[in-house]
Amino acid sequence: MYRPFLEEMGTDRVAYALDTPGYGGSDPPPTPTNLQAYAAALATVLDSLELDQVDLFGAHTGSRLAVEIAHLCGERVNRLILFGAAVYTAEEREKQKIAFGRPKPVQTDGSHLASRWTGWAAWRWPGVTDEMIGRYAADSVQDFERHWWAHQAVFEHDMAARLGSLDHEVLVLCAKDDIEGPTRRAKSVIRHGQYIERLDWGHWFLEVDPVGAADMARGFLDT
Repeated sequence: MYRPFLEEMGTDRVAYALDTPGYGGSDPPPTPTNLQAYAAALATVLDSLELDQVDLFGAHTGSRLAVEIAHLCGERVNRLILFGAAVYTAEEREKQKIAFGRPKPVQTDGSHLASRWTGWAAWRWPGVTDEMIGRYAADSVQDFERHWWAHQAVFEHDMAARLGSLDHEVLVLCAKDDIEGPTRRAKSVIRHGQYIERLDWGHWFLEVDPVGAADMARGFLDT
């Protein structure tokens, strides 16, 4: 989903998209781990690419990873843009951990595959194509043994405390998606920065409106 956005942002700066360990094309950790360990693995890329100063853009789980990288790397990180910075209560986190943070059985009739498609398709909005939904659905069924690892880490992560203790400039973007409500709570948590709502955007907005997304990013990062 980042490719069109990277092309727009890459016209005036270097832009990279990183796979979380165990997802996309990235090797997994040996066992389930926490957000801090995922972030530490991603932070090694800054050394590999010899990047002294970076801005971070995170979406959903990536928002939490961006927060942890900022804690880990300090002044090496300039500003953060967080799309979907869900602030859950402790009770909500426990419920989500039960619902998503553990393995789900594979159905012999393949219905688990169809459920991923229908689950993502429920968030279709104008401009979202079947191909976009298909990529999300396909990515979410690549590894049934480990697909839940990052979810488990997410629901052990206290976003309110970790985001609220950052001194960095942060832009929280709330869109029309499945964590719209919890993301609104981030407005009262961020210490420095901005909170904006774009309820005309949802999942896939980086593909549907990459120019608008890049304009938003530059307006925050370059001021």
